[in-house]
Amino acid sequence: MIFLSYVDLATLSVLIILLGGLLWLNGFTHVKQFWWANLRMVAQLLFMGVWLSWVFYADNWIWVALVGLVMLLAAAYEIAKRQHYSFKGGYSLWIGLFSISMTSLILLVGVLTLVIEPQPWYQPQYAIPLLGMLLGNSMTAIALGVDSLTRNAVQFKPQIEAQLALGKTAKQAMQFVREQSLHTAMMPVVNMLAAAGIISLPGMMTGQILAGTDPSEAVKYQIMVMFLIATSTGLGTLIAINLACRKLFDQRQRLILDQLDKNH
Repeated sequence: MIFLSYVDLATLSVLIILLGGLLWLNGFTHVKQFWWANLRMVAQLLFMGVWLSWVFYADNWIWVALVGLVMLLAAAYEIAKRQHYSFKGGYSLWIGLFSISMTSLILLVGVLTLVIEPQPWYQPQYAIPLLGMLLGNSMTAIALGVDSLTRNAVQFKPQIEAQLALGKTAKQAMQFVREQSLHTAMMPVVNMLAAAGIISLPGMMTGQILAGTDPSEAVKYQIMVMFLIATSTGLGTLIAINLACRKLFDQRQRLILDQLDKNH
């Protein structure tokens, strides 16, 4: 494997600076956010590189669990943060944490104990990267799904209440909104799956090939990861949308939007 130096990375960062200026000249007004996101990415990855190196050598399940917990909390926070309308009382954070934990963690433990079977099963070399890939994709889909649901609930409030007045249940009145939200959440995953292999080489497969793994073996791991991502994303989104739908109605099945706060 050919190693990169920090000088190499610093040289590449010039591209980001120049791109920001070009975007600004063409009317993009969030250049500072773009630069800040890149700077934050670099800081987070460097921190994780040092931390994970220590965790790998420590080989203790407590440290692996701690890394996983931090990743879960960060993913849940990002889900809540990306909402145009968020639920009061931290419920958006709870939706994100519960839905992403119930899918990603169960699938992760299952694939480690039944498919890959490293010794010990929580070996950080496998557990942490797999969890990161599951969380990253599930987080995006869940955030899109819940955001679409709350936006459409606000936009189509008269139509939903008209359906309720006609005797429809809350589930029936929200059916169209739920379907639209699920479509919004799942389409990026569907596009990713359709493009994998021919149009793009996914991240895990590319990383293994660059590290010297035989491409045929790297493909097997990538297919496994894609199956896990699709399952985790779909189930997590369904759980999140159902939890959000329930919160939008009271016990008498009345639409209650006053518990939503507009974030921006």
